[in-house]
Amino acid sequence: MSIESRRLRALAAVSLLSLATLTACASPSDEPTATDAAVDATAPEEVEEEAATGPECLIGDWYIAEDQMQRFYSAVSGTNEGLDITVEGGTGLAFTATSYTYTPDFAILLQVAGTEGTGAITGGISGEYSATESVITTSQEVSDIAVTVTVSGVTMDGADLTNSFLSSAPINSAPYECGAEGPLLQFSTGEGKPTVPIQLTAAG
Repeated sequence: MSIESRRLRALAAVSLLSLATLTACASPSDEPTATDAAVDATAPEEVEEEAATGPECLIGDWYIAEDQMQRFYSAVSGTNEGLDITVEGGTGLAFTATSYTYTPDFAILLQVAGTEGTGAITGGISGEYSATESVITTSQEVSDIAVTVTVSGVTMDGADLTNSFLSSAPINSAPYECGAEGPLLQFSTGEGKPTVPIQLTAAG
């Protein structure tokens, strides 16, 4: 196998792992907040819906759309010379008050030094999380990720590598902001490298 092919296989595995280790998400509050306590008995009570803030805005079912996935992987490509990654698909995210479930379902096309490769990641990761007003920190408990990488017609199973990596390197903390459309998370592209703002949207 050529040096380019070996490099592509390695980058494919790293690229697939990079998003798998960025499981940090949020969700909106479904509870509206009533306004004035004194209301005319003959008029309907007015209810003003306030945007959730802090950890409350992390609870719910969310989705990372394809354009947001592409934004992340374009940033990954930009930090690796000669690498270009195209994404197809998205990732589901669900949060309770204390736990999360991350369900990726996407494919990537990689191009490195004239060599092409493809990768796919499905399955799920679940665990617990904690959050301050601006940072979410997750811990990986159960990983059932399925990863395949194909380079020059040769397909390898990356599931063991992925799960081993996740077990030894739990998901890091991620800054987040609550917004009208949903939480905005800062995903890391690697230690010492820039973060990428990823907008979550309501699932379904």
